[in-house]
Amino acid sequence: MTSARIYNLYPYLLKNFHSWAEKLDDIDFMNFDWVYVNPFHLPGFSGSVYSIKDYYAYNPVLLGIDYEIMEKEAEKYREIGDSYIREFCKEAEKRKMKVMMDLVINHTSIDSGLIKEKPEWYKKNEDGTIKNPGALDGDKLIIWGDLAQIDNENSSDKENLWKYWLDYILYYAGLGIKGFRCDAAYQVPSSLWKYLINEVKKQYPDTLFLAETLSCTPEKIIEIIESGFDFVMNSLKWWNFKDEWFLQDYNKWTGRCPSLSFPENHDTERFAKEYNGDSRKAVCYYAIEAYFCSGIAITLGFEYGFEKKIDVVNTTYKDYEEINYDIVEDIRLINEIKAEYNILKEDGFAEIYDFGSSDIFSFLKKSLDGTEKIFMIANINTKTGVDVKVPDMFKIMEGHSIEDISHGHRMDEVSDNLEYYLQPGEAKLFYQKLK
Repeated sequence: MTSARIYNLYPYLLKNFHSWAEKLDDIDFMNFDWVYVNPFHLPGFSGSVYSIKDYYAYNPVLLGIDYEIMEKEAEKYREIGDSYIREFCKEAEKRKMKVMMDLVINHTSIDSGLIKEKPEWYKKNEDGTIKNPGALDGDKLIIWGDLAQIDNENSSDKENLWKYWLDYILYYAGLGIKGFRCDAAYQVPSSLWKYLINEVKKQYPDTLFLAETLSCTPEKIIEIIESGFDFVMNSLKWWNFKDEWFLQDYNKWTGRCPSLSFPENHDTERFAKEYNGDSRKAVCYYAIEAYFCSGIAITLGFEYGFEKKIDVVNTTYKDYEEINYDIVEDIRLINEIKAEYNILKEDGFAEIYDFGSSDIFSFLKKSLDGTEKIFMIANINTKTGVDVKVPDMFKIMEGHSIEDISHGHRMDEVSDNLEYYLQPGEAKLFYQKLK
């Protein structure tokens, strides 16, 4: 059963490598089983953590030194950085958690030394200059001038290029990294992913590969799944729980691969900012996403209502905020429930139960092996409570021994004709063991 409860420890919101381990007890208390860190490598001139200049050098900010000092004693500080990563992974394992890092192999920084050493690894413009990657923002093409696009598919030296990526992954796996979040996985050839995943798992069979698949078509997601990924990302965060597009897309590939949802990440606005510091909504939406999908992730600060959007260039430890609200205990309980029931560790075909109210989101889901069923009813209105009535619960749940496994108030007994007053933002979760 492949599931993941991921805490994104955005590394630059903490002062340095030393600070990472100090956060582990808090993460463990909330019952997360993965700690994901964004790129901690040496960035290029732009300072973006996703513009990697050297895959084997560390960001001097995390080492507490100046860039010039690190360059003068590069090997020394590489060994120091390695020791921090190795120790951090060991400390996570002591708490029965695993560490995941970003894998950025679609591009490097435009000032990477690889451009001079291996120019044949890069895509070129018609005039022979290095090509910058880009993306459409509506109808406008945005070019990232600080990045250089790798030619993973047609490089004349593809064999050595692919070997370089494999050695890179194995290097960090050797330091204790157990998972890789594959940035812009849809922009990397499926054949390369198959090669990397197969080769890495020969040596480290339990390694988890998570594909960033946001904005991908269902067909592209299926192609990525077939490359061997253990997890893909879904777009539940952008679903209003009403429009048909999400389920239409989701049901085309669900059941083939576990998927990860999140209320916010390093690319989005902070949830607390988006919803005006509504802690009830944060808990309600977290519960929905945690119970709907096999994987759930939050970013450092979600639990405290942080409102400043993360900037992959400029965010530092000085942007660490005061606590706006504290939902740590709610997250702990939801994650505990998610870890206990197999049906909550998988993606499956969900059936929406319509109460005829825009304030209520409700769904039914049966486990893929047919042995479990859940029924969730959530009041997404955090200002007003609502009465709900569900006739024929025994028929809906295919049994009489229904349990209320909600993270908040639990009913001692669930009757055939359910009547319940949902508090503002309350989410109820009912469970039935079928066989």
